[in-house]
Amino acid sequence: MHDYRKEVQQLLDVMGNSEQELTLGAKAIQLILQMAAKGSSAEVIEEKRASVTPEAKEDEEEGPQAQPEEELETSSKLVEKVEAESKPAVQEVEPVVDEPTEESKEKAKIDRTSQTLQALLSEKGDSQALDNWVQKDPKIFERLFDMVMVYKVSTRRIGFKAYNKNNKELRFRETIRNQFNPKNGDAILVSNAHTDSPRITKLIRRPAESYYPNTVTFDRGVVEVNTDKELIVKRNVSGKKLRVDGELFEYKIPAQAYNIHEGSIVRLRWYAQPRGERQNEDISLAWVYQERQEKVTTPAPKKEKGPKPQYQPTIEFDLAGKTVGIVVGRELYRDKYEAIIEAHNGKMLMVDAFYHRRAPENYFARRLSEADYVIMVQNQNKHNTSYALAKIKDQFQGFAVAKNLTGIQVEQAIYRAVKGLPAFVAG
Repeated sequence: MHDYRKEVQQLLDVMGNSEQELTLGAKAIQLILQMAAKGSSAEVIEEKRASVTPEAKEDEEEGPQAQPEEELETSSKLVEKVEAESKPAVQEVEPVVDEPTEESKEKAKIDRTSQTLQALLSEKGDSQALDNWVQKDPKIFERLFDMVMVYKVSTRRIGFKAYNKNNKELRFRETIRNQFNPKNGDAILVSNAHTDSPRITKLIRRPAESYYPNTVTFDRGVVEVNTDKELIVKRNVSGKKLRVDGELFEYKIPAQAYNIHEGSIVRLRWYAQPRGERQNEDISLAWVYQERQEKVTTPAPKKEKGPKPQYQPTIEFDLAGKTVGIVVGRELYRDKYEAIIEAHNGKMLMVDAFYHRRAPENYFARRLSEADYVIMVQNQNKHNTSYALAKIKDQFQGFAVAKNLTGIQVEQAIYRAVKGLPAFVAG
């Protein structure tokens, strides 16, 4: 009899203690026992066949004797099946990664654009980067209106209105229009929109090719008097004639208009879309320019100059008509230094040591080009002035430094420059 205990033991070794595994294991053991019973019957048949002739035995060899091998193979397959079924049903779960769809990509792009626009709008003052972006891509301009603080301009005959994404309406007078000069369809960034005095903090021009003006303006029209003694406007200060819808038009100033007279300068405006034949009331008096008040002032009497200060030289030398350039901050003591130089028969050229911007060497070389000698007052100049003069001093006949503003220091410095002595003397 074939020993099936090995298969049963293998089955028990792999069988778990769950209800499902115990049920499957019991069924498998029953099948093994059934095969064992069949195996016993096969042995009885084998004993009977022992008495059969060799010829008959040879004919039957492939049948009954092959059966136990088939059953063993079946038992092995059954054990493998039970092993497979009895293992815990644990599957490796791969992380789920959503492939980006076209819709998700577009949403991410929109989010990035909104964040960038928000950052550019939050910058104080005009943003050149935002203006350039809008002009380059008109779609970006339309995205501005997704934000509640951004309003779209709708120009009117007088002033303008603006609307945000929630259709909240704001009204602005002609004075604000004068200040910002918005065009129809422009975007404005508004603060304090919930108050009676909203404030425009930024104007963003829409792309130039997408403008659709809805009003026409005739600016700086001249008020005249016609033969019927009516105040009219038919031309502007440049002589350009008033035309409405391509036809010459003579606008009559309404009787209730305040503080307008012959010679007043006004602004007229009307809607671009004609509605039948134009009437005078289709045109609005949008603005009246204030008249310039000419200030009549009496010129102040010229201050009479007193006698030039006289200077008594402390050192004897003759400039012989040469020019001395004095470089001193804010051109201090002009009269005093001029008197010193004139006392030695010279002429003075004064240059402000504090007034120069870029390339100081070029500046002082140009300003002092007519000087024969140059004196720098040490405590009234910048470091850049000192460096610049040190580099160009060879273009003069002499150069010296006065320690301070006193007349004697300047006089001694001129003397050193004329005589070719050291430019600076300590003490």
